[in-house]
Amino acid sequence: KAPVLFIFGSKSIHQSIGSTVKSVVTMMLLRFKYAKFALPPLLRRRSVADCSFSTTSSGSGDLVSIQKDSSKQMAMLTMQNPPVNSLSLEMLQALSTSIKQVESDPDMKALVLQSSNPSIFSAGLDIMELHNPKLDRLTEFWKSFQQLYLDLYGSRLACIASLQGTAPAAGCMLALSCDYRILIDHPKAKIGLNETKLGIVAPPWLSRQMVATIGHRRTELGLGLGTLYSPQEALQIGLVDELVALDGDEKASKQQVANRAMEMAAEFAKIPSGAWWSNKEQLRGPFIDSMIEDRQRDMDHFVSFVTRDETQQNLTAYLKALSKKKGTSNSSK
Repeated sequence: KAPVLFIFGSKSIHQSIGSTVKSVVTMMLLRFKYAKFALPPLLRRRSVADCSFSTTSSGSGDLVSIQKDSSKQMAMLTMQNPPVNSLSLEMLQALSTSIKQVESDPDMKALVLQSSNPSIFSAGLDIMELHNPKLDRLTEFWKSFQQLYLDLYGSRLACIASLQGTAPAAGCMLALSCDYRILIDHPKAKIGLNETKLGIVAPPWLSRQMVATIGHRRTELGLGLGTLYSPQEALQIGLVDELVALDGDEKASKQQVANRAMEMAAEFAKIPSGAWWSNKEQLRGPFIDSMIEDRQRDMDHFVSFVTRDETQQNLTAYLKALSKKKGTSNSSK
């Protein structure tokens, strides 16, 4: 007869025809008992990828602040790269360093990612990193962007995105890589992958991430048109999990987003670590593996695409339009 295994909470009752099943059961129990100190498979693969594609980190510095609440086993990561939390090389590395720093504390089980700017979560990649770039820095920049995806999407922590403002392009990637997304229901708060409007495209791993979240057809249209979704649209298609209503006091409403994010982080932190990791491994592991396998190919394609004359012309035109818009705005004040 095949072995029968019954598991109730932390106790196991098993019937076995041999010592093999007993050994498997023992390993399962030990894994869950010491899950707090073990490195889950997802993190092991991510760690190997980090070593093989090493970057030179400058530390988090003043770009990201960390606040820990040991009583709730959670941390708050606040992006503070004014004015719009653009993801420069240094910002990407600061975020990865901060995530790893929180993960290194075995008591931490969840984190909230938020912005110091109440109007913008992150405006996405720093365009100046792509415009007329030096090859060495461009390569390091994309390595760091890839690694941030691996670090956040594959984190052992339950990650909550506190979206008090707009999150376009790579800002949307940060939100997608979290496990739960809370957005302010404000008419100016938009979220989506709008890279095509800048003459660039989202990498394949980011496209797959979007497909896994909102479905293939919606992703196909959204990426093709560079759509930024309103809060209600984002909630309807599953791009965000929850909205916080905007009442008469806008500042208080945005603070409520952060409060609600901390409540959800505390809720996630109550889940046993072994069960949390195993569930995340099953659902996100294949995406992490695919990214690691194609990482060099992704790098080569990115560098080739960005350094094309047509891409640089599109970026130049975008920067000129942006500069003109700023000039018009300043002259009207």
